[in-house]
Amino acid sequence: MGEKATFKSSVYVIIKREGKILLQRRKGTKFWCGFLGLPAGHIDIDENPYQAMRRELKEELGIDTTEEQLINPTVVQRNCTDDEKQYYDVYFELNGSYAEPKIMESNKCSKLVWADENNLPMDMITYEKEALAKRKEGIKFYYTTSNEEEQDLPNLGKSKQ
Repeated sequence: MGEKATFKSSVYVIIKREGKILLQRRKGTKFWCGFLGLPAGHIDIDENPYQAMRRELKEELGIDTTEEQLINPTVVQRNCTDDEKQYYDVYFELNGSYAEPKIMESNKCSKLVWADENNLPMDMITYEKEALAKRKEGIKFYYTTSNEEEQDLPNLGKSKQ
């Protein structure tokens, strides 16, 4: 018999405005530092995905939401090949009215960027780009792998050794 899997869980939110998606420039992070990513965070032990996403929106962007505003979830089972962690990621879309997003954690985010949802930036986290593409295809659950080595993109001045 194989060993039972243990999973970490993260939540992500897609905030759209006029054909654009809100991304954060990551700063001071262990992984994907300098890259653009969706507002996101881990689910704490005492939280469900909705509670975690509401907390993260408040902490990161100063946005108060209700569970009803978090719609259209997509679930991704993600295996990180570089550190053998496995995740269940839940992607939500924010619906309805909300406060103007602002950087609340300047130690983790250097800039907010509204990116064209049909032409996402090259320096966006690859597995998040994949999730957005799958959502467009109507796929609500899938399995994928990711590797932090994908950070080595030429536009960030990094090179493989």
